[in-house]
Amino acid sequence: MNRGSAGGAGIESATGVPDRARLTRVLESPMVRLCVIQGPSGAGKTTLVRTWTLRTEHPESVVWVSVPEGIASSRMLWRRVLTAAAKTGHLSADVVARAGRLVEAGADPVEAARRVVALDRPAVLVLDAYERLGELTERIDADLARLLAMYPMLRVIVATRGETALSVAALDDGITRVLSRSELAFTPAEVVTLMREQARMADERAAHQVVVATGGFALTVCAVVSAIAQVGHIPRLDSSEWHGVVADRIASSLHDPATVEFMTDTAVARSVDADLARRLSGNPDAEALLTALERDGFGRWIPYASGGRVFQYAETVRDAFRARARRDCDRYRRLCVTAAQSILEGGMGLVCALELAVEGADWALADRVLAHLFAASTDSYPDDSLLPVLERVPEHVLPWHPMLTFGLGLSLSANPLRWPEAARLFDMVIDAPSYPTYFAPALDEVTRLSVGATAARLRGDWCTPITWSRRAVELIDQIDPDVRSRFREHLAAMLRQLSLSLWQGGRLHEAMTAATRSAAVCSTPASRNSSTVVAAAMIASAGDTERTRALLASIDRTAWSLENGLVSSKGLAVLAQAWISLDALDFRGAAKQLKLMPNAPHSERWPLLTATSLAVWHGKGLAAAEAERVATELGHGDLPGVGANVASQQLHAALGLAWLAAGDHRRAAEVLDPQPSDSPYLSHARVMWLLSEHRDAAALERAEAELELPGHTIRSRAEVQTSGAIAALRLGDDERAWTWLGAAALAADSYGARMHVALLPPRDRLALGDFAAQRNSLVLQRYLKTPGRVRGAARPPAVQLTDREKVVLAAVDKHGNTRDVAAALFVSPSTVKAQLQSIYRKLGVTSRRAACDVARELGILDSNSSPHVP
Repeated sequence: MNRGSAGGAGIESATGVPDRARLTRVLESPMVRLCVIQGPSGAGKTTLVRTWTLRTEHPESVVWVSVPEGIASSRMLWRRVLTAAAKTGHLSADVVARAGRLVEAGADPVEAARRVVALDRPAVLVLDAYERLGELTERIDADLARLLAMYPMLRVIVATRGETALSVAALDDGITRVLSRSELAFTPAEVVTLMREQARMADERAAHQVVVATGGFALTVCAVVSAIAQVGHIPRLDSSEWHGVVADRIASSLHDPATVEFMTDTAVARSVDADLARRLSGNPDAEALLTALERDGFGRWIPYASGGRVFQYAETVRDAFRARARRDCDRYRRLCVTAAQSILEGGMGLVCALELAVEGADWALADRVLAHLFAASTDSYPDDSLLPVLERVPEHVLPWHPMLTFGLGLSLSANPLRWPEAARLFDMVIDAPSYPTYFAPALDEVTRLSVGATAARLRGDWCTPITWSRRAVELIDQIDPDVRSRFREHLAAMLRQLSLSLWQGGRLHEAMTAATRSAAVCSTPASRNSSTVVAAAMIASAGDTERTRALLASIDRTAWSLENGLVSSKGLAVLAQAWISLDALDFRGAAKQLKLMPNAPHSERWPLLTATSLAVWHGKGLAAAEAERVATELGHGDLPGVGANVASQQLHAALGLAWLAAGDHRRAAEVLDPQPSDSPYLSHARVMWLLSEHRDAAALERAEAELELPGHTIRSRAEVQTSGAIAALRLGDDERAWTWLGAAALAADSYGARMHVALLPPRDRLALGDFAAQRNSLVLQRYLKTPGRVRGAARPPAVQLTDREKVVLAAVDKHGNTRDVAAALFVSPSTVKAQLQSIYRKLGVTSRRAACDVARELGILDSNSSPHVP
């Protein structure tokens, strides 16, 4: 193929575009016996073939035939082929006449060709506008396949807007190649070449912008570059403007104003069925017109779409005719509203219905659509996918349309950069003057209470949601069974949110009841999965990991896989699985689970995730580092999900225990003291703090009081019974220790809650183990058995202190104060501090008290000596 620059300039002036080598190489390749170029009008099919024809080394080999409009028979097409072949010199006048007579006499065209045509040199047959064959397509497809098999030196190029069986033709001695619309799209490099030749400028960044704005659609790209050439600079790339150009070009090629208007009316929606197309266009022959448009390559029927068979325009065509429809604003809005209403009535494609309702500025309809969209949601937590649509709703509209306000608030709360903006919107939802009828009168008050409770919870109010959630559950019980049956998914979605509000408010039993009811009324597997994992997360956190396993095993993984984190509800499943690993004392496995968590840094689930993460890193021996990270996060200020709720109490309890493990009792106290005194989730941490301060009598008294608190879970009660048993043993109250420890061990045997055992200080765990051995209790021994010293996981297995360091550590254990230690050893305080830093590093601790405790566990200090470090 000749690629000379002079020739290239001539070609560009003849075709309007430069040679696109990546495509023309396909047309030139002798290995490609059949090339089918498919794309809608304006995709550049004919221009590509013309460019190649001008550039080919053997232009005399090309026979070009454009299929005429209204072709009535295959004989008409083959007469044209014979005539074109005679003009190019491929066939003599005598051969053409003989073949023509055979065809006119009714002979099979391929058989006639076999009898009179001896193709002894390469030839290329180009059939342009192939879609015009209509019902003849199948017949001509078969003829071409036979000709290609009969003539090894023949190649065929077909340019078509529609589908053809040639794209899947199986040839014994050739290769079929299909150039689709996506391949016909201009690349940035090709746009640079086009700009250089037409506009005398080469700007790669501008070329990239052109491709983004136009999708690389050939007709639109040429229009943009033409505009650049005229004005001499890059204009504002308003894609609507260029799409309008495409629509006008396609309209001019159709020669049928009725079809153009039909496409303009029906392209407003992403997809249309025959009924919606009739409603939008008023044309009773909508289905036949859509089928004709499919044949012309402007779109395709999708037979298995949800809701039934629908027609979908090619994206470029849809965008183009949508831009054309926008020229008449009132008409365009009416079309959008009609489409949105129809989709809402069908109950499918509600996101599209919302977009259309907003586009049509029908805010009441958009409000209703969003309510139905939430009712159909299978997820428990929001995402920001609707944010671009909802941000187009004017501010003054929001107070009167609470679902739109709620939806915008949810979208903002799910966005890590914008969640603080959601607060005022949730306030607006709570204070809404009225709620329209979205579903049925019996559901209106339940909907209002459920939405209000969720908004209040996300706003940071942890009391109001309890009252509203309880009232909503009562009203659901009063709904007529027939109504409940009709609105099962809506009730399931509300019950999921009510259960989350009750859980965070500390009403675990009521929350579990709501979550269980939600799963029971679900009608789809994905929705049932979401309700199931809500219940699983609650139960796992409460300490019943055996039941959690059963719930997770019931999840329908064909609806969504737990390994795929795209649905945020799956984050609760990940948390539940992490707790199962924690209770199996598999901290490494729990860490792997948390890596699967689909969690934004700023979301309502942050306290839940962080509390679990703290337990994981505490168990892996890295409590100090993780505590420092979490404390820094909390110090940044207002965080979503942090407040007077169960998740935050669990988080602060885990943080307090992590600081105790790091030997920093002061920071542990600072974390625990401000928290509610009546929270059972903090009970264990408070008892452990007193034990670390060696206030054993106070710890025992505190354990007794904490066990009397209402609202304990299996886990929180077992934790306090275990820490209380430590206090009892220290004070010589073996019977109390036996009672409490036995109860905790029985809970672990029955339900699985035992992660807290691995996080006990090694000295206390050893003391409990000795007690179990003395009592010869296999149940206690099984409960207390752990896979090695967890706390020492971050330290070398053997710690070697120098003799001098041992002396210093013993002095610290006896005197405590650095100045007193220095005086006792006759050295300066700075020397003591330097030696202590070396000791801390070797022992993996950060304080004098922790150093003495660890050294005593390792046998470096006398385990019988009484500690004096304050």
